[in-house]
Amino acid sequence: MIKAILTTLFYIVSCAVLVAAHTIASGVLASYGSAHLLSFGSHVPAFSVSSMTLMHNSALLCFGVLLVSAALALLVLFRAKSREAKLYWVSSLAVVNYYVTVLLLGAVAAGFFWLPKLANSV
Repeated sequence: MIKAILTTLFYIVSCAVLVAAHTIASGVLASYGSAHLLSFGSHVPAFSVSSMTLMHNSALLCFGVLLVSAALALLVLFRAKSREAKLYWVSSLAVVNYYVTVLLLGAVAAGFFWLPKLANSV
């Protein structure tokens, strides 16, 4: 019973972290704006440009992953036969949610803040 409760909490928190990642990415974009990349100098790395695109589409990314994850979790809960299989697949979906969150927030940190500063300081 403890494993089921912990897996459920692990999955619910991963869904909440996805929503928080979208909030952080859109908040950073709203606070700094698109002109922030040019505030360090004239060199803008290509990764920073793709990071900016990712930040603009963070709602589509996060809520799309959340929708697919919830649909797959429901499918697993109704289709999987053993309890261990259900716990394994729901935990795997939570890990994917965390991975997408780390990918988005890493792109925001590296592409929006660190790389433009490094490209123009050399």
